Amino acid sequence: MRETKGLGRRSSSGWPAFARAGSGGRLRWGRRFASASEGGFTLIELLVVIGIILILMALLVVLIGGVIERGQYAKTTSIIKLLDNGCATYKMDFGIFPPNDQGDSRCFHKYLGRKRVVDMQKVEQGPPIRKPLPPIIEFRADMLLATGTPDPDRPVPVIDTWEQPIRYKNPGQYNKRSVDIWSAGKNGKDDFDPAAPAYDDVSNWNKEF
Repeated sequence: MRETKGLGRRSSSGWPAFARAGSGGRLRWGRRFASASEGGFTLIELLVVIGIILILMALLVVLIGGVIERGQYAKTTSIIKLLDNGCATYKMDFGIFPPNDQGDSRCFHKYLGRKRVVDMQKVEQGPPIRKPLPPIIEFRADMLLATGTPDPDRPVPVIDTWEQPIRYKNPGQYNKRSVDIWSAGKNGKDDFDPAAPAYDDVSNWNKEF
């Protein structure tokens, strides 16, 4: 029997070798004639999947960014509380809050980060008992400006989680009987007004403290 070009060798039944008879006498062709939807994705399906993945990635980035930002504010609040408690301890020991003779948060490092000697309870006769005590706060390197060292004899500013110096005011303007300690927040600006649209300060006088 004569062979037809392009269809290959015919079988004894007269049909090309790559075709087989199925149920009901219908022909079932090999994989070379399978439709595009069998075993793969169309271009539109791929684009839809890619679009969904991109949307999920964008949502994940926003979610992670929010978690990181909340963590930064929580850590800065902890630093403010630590300094606030340290100032109260200093006042108990020496009768005054740490002087602001440095003009910035270096005073925290200078006065709260050094070893101290305090007068203990006086005896009836003789001089008061003087007792050496460890620093009120053991400042870690990540709490200080990058150019600084943990040595309080060479004080450097104490910083927040955005690596900006903590603010300090003695006597306090908002804490009338204490001192004001605050961070300017992520935007680095002193807002003071909680109603301001850009307000993001962290302070020892706000109601969340």
